[in-house]
Amino acid sequence: MIAYRQDLEQGFPYVNLHSNATIGKEIRRYDPAQLNSKKTVYTKRDDLKVVKFVPASGAASRMFKDLFAALNDGESNEAVSTFFTELHKFAFFDRLISESGVSKKESYTDEEKVKILETLLLPEGMNYGDLPKGSIEFHSYEEGRNRSAFEEHFYEAKLYAEKDGKAQIHFTIPADQKAELDECLVGLSQSLTKSLDVDFTVHTSVQKPQTDTPAIYIESGDWARMEDGSLLFRPAGHGALLENLNEIDADLIFVKNIDNVVPDRSKAETATYKELLAGVLIEIQDKTFKFLEDWETGNFNSNEAKTFLEETFSLNAESLSNQELVELLNRPIRVCGMVKNQGEPGGGPFIVEEDGKTSLQIVEKAQINLENEAQKSILETATHFNPVDLVLGVRDFKGNKFDLLEFRNPKTGMRVEKTLQGKPIYALELPGLWNGAMYFWNTVFVEVPIGTFNPVKTVLDLVRPAHLS
Repeated sequence: MIAYRQDLEQGFPYVNLHSNATIGKEIRRYDPAQLNSKKTVYTKRDDLKVVKFVPASGAASRMFKDLFAALNDGESNEAVSTFFTELHKFAFFDRLISESGVSKKESYTDEEKVKILETLLLPEGMNYGDLPKGSIEFHSYEEGRNRSAFEEHFYEAKLYAEKDGKAQIHFTIPADQKAELDECLVGLSQSLTKSLDVDFTVHTSVQKPQTDTPAIYIESGDWARMEDGSLLFRPAGHGALLENLNEIDADLIFVKNIDNVVPDRSKAETATYKELLAGVLIEIQDKTFKFLEDWETGNFNSNEAKTFLEETFSLNAESLSNQELVELLNRPIRVCGMVKNQGEPGGGPFIVEEDGKTSLQIVEKAQINLENEAQKSILETATHFNPVDLVLGVRDFKGNKFDLLEFRNPKTGMRVEKTLQGKPIYALELPGLWNGAMYFWNTVFVEVPIGTFNPVKTVLDLVRPAHLS
């Protein structure tokens, strides 16, 4: 609690950006011939144990923020108007109309709109306002069967996470809906095992309660408390899922957010670049392992190791001892897809400097001191954005699984302002899963097409062209 108190009162230090990661230097770009070559490195490796890890703990309520405001407060805006104009395009349209009892038409009365919103959002209806985002129907298909985000991840896994006829998916899900979702996901895996001719295995886990963090009232500095007087503990953000990730037994782990899936017509591009990232990882991992094996046999070439660490991971290695070089080599490896920056909110690829040492990191805007003009300039000239498209190598050169908790940076969390019973509070978010939680991993950035990044942050994203079948 003492450590929490200090972080809550003082906040976390800003990350010090050294420079942008740029194409041709820190961000790799592959031409078609190179792409196919790297893909093959992965696709020919049938001996790998592969798991697809999908953070899916969050509720879909933020998707429907504007619709909730319209229902509860009568606050209509352009987003609400567009929702009703485009209503017929949503995958859940037929079910919504059927359950609401409203007839299909080009426009709806105010009374009918309220009925539609109640049916869509409230527990006595479809309850979309409380379901996890993975349960929402994202896409419709000609055969008349809609698919949820959960289901689309199975179809996608078949394309790149299948090895020897088997595919494993791990979803993190809300604790209060675990029993219901476990039943649903197991049923999905069994059904799709038959229809897609892939032996799917699905696992689920919940964000661990011991990772929850306390909060303080901003005005008084006292610990924030619930109505019954007990201390408030809040979920500490997606960084807490490092505990879940650490328990997965795999050679290679794909990480992708629950809402970044597309209809079948666009899945091939996604699969191609997932295989590219995996191939790049395997090649780099093989080279890393060779250095470590040479260390054990007395054939270690320190100059070659220094060059490899500097050119591959942008790590300062020139003045390091052999033992320090080995420690840098013996780390988990992540290959991170990066898309061209198109103004999306979120993190990006940077070179970070700490204690005179540089490394490649994914950094969020909130971690940067925007009052420092030099730091602000680096952020504003960033060319690429983090779409959360990761491939992870989590075993060492002897085949032992790394303890991933040893490679996080606790100084990179974030203090955020929230409210509790109308009072402002400071709360904590643990180092993000792909930010500080992987800070001491060896990192590689690879450019991937913008078409592989199609997140659903609001319900209207589902009627963008990328999500229409």
